Amino acid sequence: MAFLVLAILCSTAISVFLRMSNNREHSLYGKLVCNYVTCSLCALLFSRVFRWNETTLVLGTVNGLLLVMSLYLMQLSMKLNGIALTGLYGRLGVCVPLLFSVFLFHEIPTWLQLIGMALSFLSIVLFFYQSKINFKLGLTLLVFMIVSGLIDTMSKIYQFYGEPSLASQYFFLSFFMAAILSFILMVIKKQRISKNEILYGFLIGVPNYLSSYFLLISLNELPSIIVYPMYSMLTIMTISLCGYSFFKEKINKEMMMTFGLIMISIGLLNI
Repeated sequence: MAFLVLAILCSTAISVFLRMSNNREHSLYGKLVCNYVTCSLCALLFSRVFRWNETTLVLGTVNGLLLVMSLYLMQLSMKLNGIALTGLYGRLGVCVPLLFSVFLFHEIPTWLQLIGMALSFLSIVLFFYQSKINFKLGLTLLVFMIVSGLIDTMSKIYQFYGEPSLASQYFFLSFFMAAILSFILMVIKKQRISKNEILYGFLIGVPNYLSSYFLLISLNELPSIIVYPMYSMLTIMTISLCGYSFFKEKINKEMMMTFGLIMISIGLLNI
């Protein structure tokens, strides 16, 4: 459980530092490059041996592509909607790995856990229904939600098909591929890297790596039907509280209702 808490804190830190970097950067893709280079270096530090197989290479490459898409969409959404709403949509992606866990890995939840999952989905859907979101903005957030869920699913897929001893190499390949893709986009957009990109790339990169690392360890200790909902719901709460405390974003009655349902769902998921 301790590793799950660490994963939640690191995931929250990513959103906070991304929000802080808004309007302080000269190159979005330059920041992504610095972030993923930092992640790659962290993965190397955690590697006891440096080797990989075909499964690790393929899954790492796919995950790298998803990482770039997710961070770009997250940055865009934070500028338009703030940190709290972006966090809510990103964590709603929990439905993607949960569906994979049930239909692909045959993990069967109890009835109380099913009720808990249903309440967790209902809490966020209720919030979205009561909020005023136009179609274009809603479509952007929907894509971000799906991509975020696929990234969480990749951890489960690697945990099932990959070699646990090569987890650090898997993360290294994911972040290294993401760094290469970000660099290509930076060159295409004719952007450059300044000291702000280096600073915020580092501040985002360290928790970015550690959140994935701790989440993978959590999946080895606990069932994914427990890990994913708790990871998603508690991350929503901590991100929203940070948005209220540090960035003066309002928490309205819809959010308060959502938080109440979240607490009930988390309790049921742990029975």
